[in-house]
Amino acid sequence: MFATNLTFSQISKNVTLFGQLNPEPIHYAGSWGWTSPNGEEYALIGAFTGTSIISIDDSLNIHEVDFITGPSSNWREITVLNDYAYVVTEGSGFGEGMQVISLATLPDSVSLVTTFSQTFGKAHIIGRDIYSDSNYVYVDGTQTLGGVHILDVSNPANPIEVGDYSPYYIHDSHIRGNRLYASAFYNGTLDIVDISDKTNPTLITQISYTNPFTHSCWTSQDETHLFVTDEEDGTPARIWNIEDLNNIYEVAQYSANFQSLVHNPYILGDFVYITHNTEGLRIVDIADPSVPIEVGFYDTYSGPSGGFHGLWSAFPYFPSQKIIGANRADGLYIFEFNQIHAGRIYGTVVDSLTDIPISNAQITIGETGRTTTTDNNGFFKIGELPSSEEGFLLGYTLNFSANGYNTKSLTDNVLSQSDSLFFEIKLVDISVPVSESSNLPSLIKLEQNFPNPFNPSTLINYELEIENYELAKLVIFNTLGEKVKEFSLTETKGSVVWNGKNDFGKEVASGTYFYQIKTDIFSQTKKMIFLK
Repeated sequence: MFATNLTFSQISKNVTLFGQLNPEPIHYAGSWGWTSPNGEEYALIGAFTGTSIISIDDSLNIHEVDFITGPSSNWREITVLNDYAYVVTEGSGFGEGMQVISLATLPDSVSLVTTFSQTFGKAHIIGRDIYSDSNYVYVDGTQTLGGVHILDVSNPANPIEVGDYSPYYIHDSHIRGNRLYASAFYNGTLDIVDISDKTNPTLITQISYTNPFTHSCWTSQDETHLFVTDEEDGTPARIWNIEDLNNIYEVAQYSANFQSLVHNPYILGDFVYITHNTEGLRIVDIADPSVPIEVGFYDTYSGPSGGFHGLWSAFPYFPSQKIIGANRADGLYIFEFNQIHAGRIYGTVVDSLTDIPISNAQITIGETGRTTTTDNNGFFKIGELPSSEEGFLLGYTLNFSANGYNTKSLTDNVLSQSDSLFFEIKLVDISVPVSESSNLPSLIKLEQNFPNPFNPSTLINYELEIENYELAKLVIFNTLGEKVKEFSLTETKGSVVWNGKNDFGKEVASGTYFYQIKTDIFSQTKKMIFLK
C-alpha cells in the first residue's frame, strides 16, 4: 500500500509547538535527548561550531545551559549513552574526532572528557542500540574506512574500537540487539549484519530495489518491519517485512509530498516520527505497517518543497513524550503530539452473482479523498484518522467502483481510533437490474468486548437488524486469519461469552484476536486481547 498526506496548506495537525530556541543562528543538524536522574530533560543539538545543551522543561524558560565547541561543519550528529554524549562531525581541524561529553554535572554545566581520534577524525553520524544497555557506539561514514566503526565505551574516557563493518561506504546505521541495519548509500543496498561477534560483523542478507539511495532506517517496535528512507526528492519511504530474513518483502510506501525527500525515521510504539526536510515533522501510525497513515505533522519550513532545507533530525524518546528536532536554519523545535491513532478498513470486493473477486476496484473515502484499489484477490485495505476527529460525526462514506459495475456507496461508517473494520462488498454488473435497495448495507451493531484485555472470559454484545439473522455467525480468528472459534447466533439481539478456548476446547495462546459478525453480504470486526 502507498500512503501520502492529503493536506498541504496547514502548518500543523495534532502536533503543537511547546517551544523553540535558536542558540547559534548559522546551521543545525543532529539532535538527541537526555533525562537526568531527577527527571530534568535536555535537548542536545548539533550546531555549526559545536554542540548546544538546552534545558527544555519549562516552555517559558527554554535556555542553553552549555556549549561544547568542535570543528565547524554543517553536519554534527549526537547520541547519548548513560550520562555521556558522543558527538561526531564531518568538519576538520582542531578537535577532530569523536567527542565524549559528560552530562553528569547538569544543570550547572557539561564537560569534554576526551576526543577519540585513533581510527578516524571525520564521520557522518553516530548511533547506538537504544533498546538495550549495551556499552557500544557505532560511527558511520568516516574518512578512513567509510563504513561502521564499533567502539566499546564501557570506560567513556577511553573508548576502544573493537571491530568494523566496512565493505563500502555506510551512510547511517540502526542497531538492534545482535543486528546492524546498514544504509549503504552508494551501493544501493540495506545490509542486515550479524554483530553478535562485534570483532567480526557478518553480512546476513541485503535489501535492494529499483533506483535505491538508501539513507537511513529504523525497526518497528517488535522488529518485524523495517522503515527505510532514500535521500532523494521524489522517492518514498519503504516499509519491509523482515520477519523471515529469507523472504523479505515490501508491504507499503509513504511520502507526505513527493517534491520533498523523507529524511530520517524514528520509531516508538505504533508511531514513526519522520523528519521530512521541507515538510517538517511527520508522524505516521504503523500499528498495521502495511497501512501506514499519517496522523500528525508540524511544518517547520515556509519555503518551497524540495532540497535540503527544513527539519533534519528528531528525538521522540523523552519520558514526558516531548519530541525535539533540529531545524536547519533556526535551531531547536520542541513538539507535543496528542498520540491519536488511525482507524483502518479492510475488505473484499466481489461480483454479486459469481462471488469472483474484482481486481483493481477503487475504494474512496468520500470526505477525505483517500483512495486505494483491490489486489488480484479483490482484497483492499485503507486507513484514516477517526471520523469524529475530522469533523464527520456521522462517519465516512465509502465509495466502491470498478469497470463494468454499478458504483456502490456505504454511508455513516463511524471510524474510531485503532478500529479494524471489515467489509465484504458485492458489486452488481451494469448488465444486471439493480433493485432500489441493493446499495444499502445490512445493519450490524457489534460492541467492544468487556472486559478487554480479559482472562478467563469476555462478553460480546451484538444487535442485528437484518432478515434471516439466523444465518449470521460470530467468528473469532487470530492475527494470521485462522479461525479459532465460531458461534451461531440465535437472536437478533444478544451476547456471546468466549472463554479463550478454540472449537476443540483447547485454550488459545495469549495475544490479539479479532471477532467478526458475518452475514452473506456484510460483516463487522473488532479487536480484543487475551491475557494469561
